[in-house]
Amino acid sequence: MGTRTVPMALGDDARISVLPNWQVWLEQPSALVLRLALGLSLGGGFGLGTYLLLGLALGLPLGAGTPALIQAHGAVQALGLVPLYVLAVGAQLFPRFHAHALDRPRQVSIGGLLMASGVGLRAVAQPAGDATWRSVSLIAGALLVLIGALLALQALRRVARRGQSQGRGRLLLTLTAGVSLLLAVLLNVAIAISLAGGAAVVSTGLDEAFLHLALWGFGASMILVVGGCVFETLLLLRPERAWLVRPMQISWAVGTFGVPAAWLLAIDVPLLRALAFACQLLGACCFVACHRLFEPAAAASRMPAVTDSARRWARLAFGFLLLAAALGMLLPLGEAISGRPVAGTVLSAARHALAQGFLLPIMVFMGARTLPGYSVWTLRHPRLLASVISMLLLGTGLRAGAELVGGYAPGWSLLVALGAVLGAIGFVVFAVGVWWTMPAARRRSLF
Repeated sequence: MGTRTVPMALGDDARISVLPNWQVWLEQPSALVLRLALGLSLGGGFGLGTYLLLGLALGLPLGAGTPALIQAHGAVQALGLVPLYVLAVGAQLFPRFHAHALDRPRQVSIGGLLMASGVGLRAVAQPAGDATWRSVSLIAGALLVLIGALLALQALRRVARRGQSQGRGRLLLTLTAGVSLLLAVLLNVAIAISLAGGAAVVSTGLDEAFLHLALWGFGASMILVVGGCVFETLLLLRPERAWLVRPMQISWAVGTFGVPAAWLLAIDVPLLRALAFACQLLGACCFVACHRLFEPAAAASRMPAVTDSARRWARLAFGFLLLAAALGMLLPLGEAISGRPVAGTVLSAARHALAQGFLLPIMVFMGARTLPGYSVWTLRHPRLLASVISMLLLGTGLRAGAELVGGYAPGWSLLVALGAVLGAIGFVVFAVGVWWTMPAARRRSLF
């Protein structure tokens, strides 16, 4: 079996160990988990999602298991791409934020492997109909996700506990992210139990609560935590308004947990959901105002091609965040007034305004500034990076706008399909670029 020479920090000293290749991968959680996130999303995420949306938008024949495939696609993105990507980047950034080494890298790698395996099992098993192995696979997959998340979070918690915290002022926001992920994986267990009983899909309330905790509670909260630490320097923003930090955290936390609670406990009272989303919107507005994101820059950049473009992308992405939160508030409010339930296409528009319009562009441009190999590559190819983010943002605008106004009606469905294809192409280009540059980054980190 091949070996690699790997430096591993022990206090202030370093020793050289010769390890088998499979152990080298476990010692490099960022590269391993990032590959898992990209692989899952390219297959069960964007691949499956684009196939389903093209079929729905263009009126192509789809099988009877389409609703199950739609929920499986959502699970892959919510529990596969977002947490695993955040975990991969966090394995690099978290030790820097807390000035303490990641002392259990293998635990993070194993946690990521378990989560990816569990998500993959659900994606395969949920649409399987009455297959005899379906129930066992669904329960096993949910437990793997739960165990993997606990392992990974415990390893990162050790870094925060032993290191020097640079984000104590945002402790509530960090706790919101961590608790949201734990609740999401617990709801995933409840979903697996429901599906194992023979149901093809779970109820709208349970599915929406799960997605909100994973996307808003964990994904968006982690971006706010990291953004609060780096945006001022990275985007050359003016000093933050510190007095807005606490109300931002409180209102965001109330919305993060209030919306799923309303979906689960009071689905027939849409006004409660509107109020909870109003808190989410208030938290997002407070973050934008706190960090002066839409105000003029603090100073002219010496690298405008890097800083000015990133600031422009961040503003557009946060615009989609505000739009998604506003839709989340207005849609149930309209439901309460009219008495008619919100259409599924409208819920999809709000969800993808957040996921494709906010989470993905921020993840891409933050990856272009933090991932060792990819960051160097994007500095040499700035136009390609700009094209990727532009496709994500433009695709979101076309898709969300068409779903809001016309749904899958003739004409509008073509815009929905075009927006989905643009977003998928943008992500594929990003994923290929990260994958292509990862081996070079890995070699530099190993020798």
